[in-house]
Amino acid sequence: MKIPFTLRFAYYSFRAAVRAGLLLVCAWVFLIPATAEDNTALGAQVGTRYPVGLRMMRSAKVFVVVAPPRAYDMIAMGLPQDVPPVMVRVAINQMAAGNVLPASARQSAPLEPQSSRDIDGPRFIQVD
Repeated sequence: MKIPFTLRFAYYSFRAAVRAGLLLVCAWVFLIPATAEDNTALGAQVGTRYPVGLRMMRSAKVFVVVAPPRAYDMIAMGLPQDVPPVMVRVAINQMAAGNVLPASARQSAPLEPQSSRDIDGPRFIQVD
């Protein structure tokens, strides 16, 4: 039994459209340089082509637009901690806004405050 030409044409047209859409999204995430809005959202200097966190921000934007509400529930179930789905939604929305960078790019504060005085011995008191 052969499927009618109209159904085959519709199927292959739909498949080609989905592939073209995926290709366009992947090209936007990985190949297109940052715009001025992206640089502003990520806090990068003007003119930076690929600031740190650009791909993660764009991927989160795609996820926010495409993913159904059930996706946040499934992500929350997969996390090792007890994280509610609302917090997963907030985190992904913050990533899409450019407010969250990877841990390797964060400007971490020094663990010890810089002081001009030097103290011999421990800097804290331990109670035995």
